[in-house]
Amino acid sequence: MQILTIISASLDYKSAAIDVRERFSYTSTRIREILRSIKAVGGVSGAVLLCTCNRTELYISGENIDNLNPAMLLCQLSGVEDHKLLMPLFSIRYDSESIFHLMEVACGLQSMVLFEDQIITQVKHAATIAREEKTIDSTLETMFRLSITAAKKAKTEIKIKAVPTSAAESAISELSKKYCFADKRVLVIGNGEIGRLCCKKLLELGADITITLRKYKHGEIIVPVGCNTISYDEREEFLACSDVVISATTSPHFTITRDMVEKHERKPELFVDLALPRDIEPGISKIPGVESYNLDRFYTDFSVLNHKEVIKIKEIIFGFILQFEKWENYRKEAGLINF
Repeated sequence: MQILTIISASLDYKSAAIDVRERFSYTSTRIREILRSIKAVGGVSGAVLLCTCNRTELYISGENIDNLNPAMLLCQLSGVEDHKLLMPLFSIRYDSESIFHLMEVACGLQSMVLFEDQIITQVKHAATIAREEKTIDSTLETMFRLSITAAKKAKTEIKIKAVPTSAAESAISELSKKYCFADKRVLVIGNGEIGRLCCKKLLELGADITITLRKYKHGEIIVPVGCNTISYDEREEFLACSDVVISATTSPHFTITRDMVEKHERKPELFVDLALPRDIEPGISKIPGVESYNLDRFYTDFSVLNHKEVIKIKEIIFGFILQFEKWENYRKEAGLINF
């Protein structure tokens, strides 16, 4: 008898430190390669890989794949040799547990910053890539579609207490409690969404901001109003006149190295790394007079402040799980195959 199964493996900021998570952080091109490799495994009919700053999660569906270990697959495809040490860091879930977890993720209940806005887009993007690579089957398509719909419903209907909506805002808010950004010269490396969110928050705090641009094309790059700009290649020279450096890029290499900092007599006093893989070389924290933070330093459990809201969101999730179960039962009764 053929039995359709959903299996997922997740590694996140709760289970693994940043130096472990970045070993499972992939570029878009690499995600596509991994998906194609997994789809070729016997019995697998669908695969979606969700990869963000704080989590890497693989969802697989197929027939008679109960013995398949998605965490082991990720380790093998990532060239990780010490997989036996890393296996306990992964959470493996089956069927309804996988569905419930994905819906919680999409709704922001599993995020480092509770209810963050970016995760819905990231879940949609993961499904889109799998769709483009033809590795998403009808089961995972429905599962991801309902998760995204649940997240949108939760965002629309549930009002939460003041909680930063992104890791960037959370980081800056946390730092501002002990560090005054007013009139400080801040260099922001990276003009993506996280970099721009940082600029927005820093402008509110009165900072003098300069943001790096790799290239400028009218209509393609948004420069936050009130920010100065320099070329990305000028970042090393600009360190000498910066008080704070914040880096948030998708670069596979360090944007700031220890050597870059040490060669300047005047050094920035604070470095904040909001990237995964990390942008700022960890050794910078050993330079006298320099403080350095990465993503793992900014976790705050806001669920205590929003206990009632969390319960309401879970009620929404249960409603969409019922929808998935009805869809699944209909397919079984109609004798439809998974494609």
